[in-house]
Amino acid sequence: MLNRRRLLMTSAVAVAGGVTLGWNVLVANADQEFDEIYDGRRIRGKADLLFVDGDLVHVMRNGDGSYTTSINHYESFSSLRDAAKRAVDTLGDLRPVTHAH
Repeated sequence: MLNRRRLLMTSAVAVAGGVTLGWNVLVANADQEFDEIYDGRRIRGKADLLFVDGDLVHVMRNGDGSYTTSINHYESFSSLRDAAKRAVDTLGDLRPVTHAH
């Protein structure tokens, strides 16, 4: 039987777990910030935004935390930086096409 004390304790554990999960996501996203030159192209990433030479590349976050881009739609990458580098490799000298849905 679920009494008031057990309900409060369960709620407190759930909230603490949610705070921990939220903190881990914030820390993981902080590690994703970068601004560098890769293969002669400037790649920048912050949160879930990705730019190649100032052009926005559409990024999608998968349920498992990996990333997919509009450039490499059928590939998943463990980090935003890896996704940016692979996008540059795929683009070659081309610029990403920005489109609206």
